[in-house]
Amino acid sequence: MHQTEKASRAGKREGLSQTRTRGLGLLILICLAVIVSACGKQASTNSSNTNEKPAATASNEGTQTILIKHAFGETEVPSHPKRVAVFGLEDIMLSLEAPMVYAYGFKGYYLEEQLKQQNVKLSNDTNYEPSNEEILASQPDLIIVQQYAIDQSKYEALSKIAPTIAFAPSDWRSSIVEISKALGKEDKAQEVIKAHDEKLEQAKKAVTDAVGTDKTVVYMRPSEKDLQVFFPSFSFIYTAFGLNPDASIAELQKESPDDWGIDTSLEKLPIITADYIFAIYGGSLDTEETVQKELDSSAAIEKLQVWKVMPAVKANHVFKVSPRHWMSSGPIAESRQIEDVVAAVTGSK
Repeated sequence: MHQTEKASRAGKREGLSQTRTRGLGLLILICLAVIVSACGKQASTNSSNTNEKPAATASNEGTQTILIKHAFGETEVPSHPKRVAVFGLEDIMLSLEAPMVYAYGFKGYYLEEQLKQQNVKLSNDTNYEPSNEEILASQPDLIIVQQYAIDQSKYEALSKIAPTIAFAPSDWRSSIVEISKALGKEDKAQEVIKAHDEKLEQAKKAVTDAVGTDKTVVYMRPSEKDLQVFFPSFSFIYTAFGLNPDASIAELQKESPDDWGIDTSLEKLPIITADYIFAIYGGSLDTEETVQKELDSSAAIEKLQVWKVMPAVKANHVFKVSPRHWMSSGPIAESRQIEDVVAAVTGSK
């Protein structure tokens, strides 16, 4: 924030009467000297005070800024924003109890109800691209966007509406810390991380107490046409609960150029020998109709012989989970995943 200095000027007095006595003239000159000296001192004091940083108050607090590093560079943002438009990072923002006025969301979105409870205006569209018009109408003083939802030109367009910062969704732990700086909620971010770690530790204990530490797991998305199998770099289910990646994961990793997982055929199902399988149908941004259609297709898949031979199927250890939060990132999404895993593996509700 810039400060402005004010200059002070001294006035001049003229025209002492020559008819005054010398003593009276001398007295007047002395008085004038004292007055000028006092004025000069006051001016000097005022000039010095302008170099001091004013104390933050309710009236000027909103004009203070903080420099935030993000995916598209560095941006000065208001230190305590009051109206935040968010797109794609609603999970983090809800966790930080941010003052949102606009957010991405639609019918079936896993955060829909929580956002509605806070009277946040939703995009109401599965299209994963910010609407500049809607964001402008929300009159934000800060915009926080998921970096993969925009490119440089779209970032610049949003920045014309309000200061804009962008972060990746995958590593929510680092993103929540940086976003909390922009919101003035650093302590809250640490509370969220600490609570999440404690919940995860309790879940791991519940799982290992129930089934030991030698059970294996696979996380996948089957469909009528193909099969996606997700790798450990994509999901914490392979590392956080005392469950181990099934041997099939290492085999499939040899065939995939990607670290997230593999697109393959249903013919690969028999190599999966996991004790537990977590399966999703559809995607996190699909409409309810699309997700339901994918779920309906599972009946046909489950009739296939390649499906029936899997040990998890025989043990009734295949669990269908929602793509809404299993394909999303953030403390809320992961918290729900934790609850799903504990409930499935331990048989608890």
